[in-house]
Amino acid sequence: MKTIKTFFALFIFAATFTSCDAVDDLVKIDVPTTFTKDLVITVSEGETSFSETAAISIDNDEVQDNLDKIDNIEITKLTYQIVSVSGTENVVATGMFTASSSSYPWFEASDSDSVNLTEAAAAGTIYNIDVNQSLVDAFEADLKSGATATLSASGTVSDAPVTFTVRVTADVKVTI
Repeated sequence: MKTIKTFFALFIFAATFTSCDAVDDLVKIDVPTTFTKDLVITVSEGETSFSETAAISIDNDEVQDNLDKIDNIEITKLTYQIVSVSGTENVVATGMFTASSSSYPWFEASDSDSVNLTEAAAAGTIYNIDVNQSLVDAFEADLKSGATATLSASGTVSDAPVTFTVRVTADVKVTI
């Protein structure tokens, strides 16, 4: 009889731990958030290329407290905008964004290969960046390893000196 009671007690103990894990697996929380990062890029006279890097993180306490429990990251919208420009007028820029080891062109296929910084800033044009799975994977890996990802902008300009600010905005849904 003692053997049956012991076996029964062990069975209930094991079932309790198994069911707790199953409940944890069923609890998924979607945390929508938006982050914005400004990259201030300065190209000195006589130069034509630029490269600027910024650290980005999701400033959401719920995500920060659960970095080890991130199940999925979905970047629902990614855009950039030239918000200011000073120095030489009508400078044309071409370039790309880089996150981790993946590069993302500044321009979609329907856009031209370059952008007039003065015109874009004056018009307030917002450019969409196509989101692909390698970007999402790189961003997720960076966040899980330290809550921060690195975003770089690099390219060339037609004339200098020029200073311009590129604002990158991402709408992100984190599942924890």
